[in-house]
Amino acid sequence: MQVMFSTTSLRHAALLALLLALLFPLSVSAQSVNSSEVSISGSLMHFDYQEFSDYGKQLDREEGYLPGLALGMSQSYEQWLFAGNLDLHRGDTAYTGYTNSGIPINTTTRQNIAGLSLQAEYWLNSVQDGDFAVYFGAGYRQWERDILSTTTASGSPVSGLFETYTWWSGFAGIKTALFDAGYGRCLLDIRIAQTIAPAIQVNFHGNYDNAKLALAERWGGRLALPWRYAIDQSSSVLVEPYAEYHEFGRSASAPLTSNGTVVGSVFEPASQTLVYGVQVAISQRF
Repeated sequence: MQVMFSTTSLRHAALLALLLALLFPLSVSAQSVNSSEVSISGSLMHFDYQEFSDYGKQLDREEGYLPGLALGMSQSYEQWLFAGNLDLHRGDTAYTGYTNSGIPINTTTRQNIAGLSLQAEYWLNSVQDGDFAVYFGAGYRQWERDILSTTTASGSPVSGLFETYTWWSGFAGIKTALFDAGYGRCLLDIRIAQTIAPAIQVNFHGNYDNAKLALAERWGGRLALPWRYAIDQSSSVLVEPYAEYHEFGRSASAPLTSNGTVVGSVFEPASQTLVYGVQVAISQRF
């Protein structure tokens, strides 16, 4: 967050319609469903977030490992698979950056990242035996970023910030089998995504009035290699290494106020986030 002193509604409607279209097949009757599956997983994610000035200079960076949990559900019907996933990652990362006057600082950021996604897959053969699929989906994500107060090298206090990012996303991808045997199967999963209506709510801890800013939409992507190992006919273990990248564009400047009085301006710089990690899930098919 940088402080200086001195057609969205249509996209929301379209994305909500897509979410409802993806959610509807999950409620079909048991008689029309080939199989259902639930999974619970744990993960460890390396988180790397950076902000940049308008001239490309790095303003700050947050980096560290975040543990997480996820709950998934899917239903297959002939060549279709409909899936939903809820995930949460929490933890602390190291923050390195500068004050508004350019003084270097180091502190800790407490991260809380939650997301919900729904997707539909179409396999060229059956879901269980197919070797290629295309899919599309949508999701919603909320990221709470609590930058803790600190001091400069000379001991001057620097107030922290509590920022809440929210955004929708639409995505599409392909899956193809790299290895398939009786005891296990490995897929290549490639996805492109578009952030939709990203925004940030900034809490200045009482130093100024809270501010809400709209961020510019950008593209992103995800690459994964999910390995599924069969325990028996209905149970399996899934090990999925992955990497994901997305950006937010710079927000427009907005008035910075204190008790309703304009005292300057505020904007959110452009940023990029790269995460990679591994997820291990246990699933049960019914």
